[in-house]
Amino acid sequence: NNLGKASQALGQYNEAREIYEEALINSKEIFGEEHPAVTTSYNNLGTAYRNLRQYNEAKECYEKALIITKKIFCEEHATVATSHTNLGNVYQDLGQYNQAKECYQKALIIINKIFCEEHAAVATSYNNLAAVYHNLGQHNEAKQNYEKALIIARKIFGEENAAVATSYNKLGNVYEDLGQYNEAK
Repeated sequence: NNLGKASQALGQYNEAREIYEEALINSKEIFGEEHPAVTTSYNNLGTAYRNLRQYNEAKECYEKALIITKKIFCEEHATVATSHTNLGNVYQDLGQYNQAKECYQKALIIINKIFCEEHAAVATSYNNLAAVYHNLGQHNEAKQNYEKALIIARKIFGEENAAVATSYNKLGNVYEDLGQYNEAK
């Protein structure tokens, strides 16, 4: 898996896919079908497919990872939330925004239960949900979620941070879509 991550970081997505496919086979042989190493391999392979813009293959990998993750961990586990998020991301890629929203909502519920409100994972979940609301044209819901993400990011990182700047930018885009140009400034 580490070799696959290195290939992916270098933009060698086909090579990463091949490495992750082999890692998945090896993980299944060593640990069986229901093991965290197998879910990691499915998630990594799904990410490689996403990078190759092979979204249906990515979705299949993420779905398998989610099924296994739910079996081996309790429902309220960070790994389950990650699986929901990964699946939500690929639904976004496919333009299936309602399915993405459902995945992101499930992830947010889990993340809110296991982390304090002022955690980066919570801010990321609000950003994910805001993005899908934005894509659905539900700008007020997008605004509310971007605002929540921004508040958390400012508390964690302070004003001088790229994540905070990105949050301001996304929130400004929503204000613009709402015709609230003074707020967008």
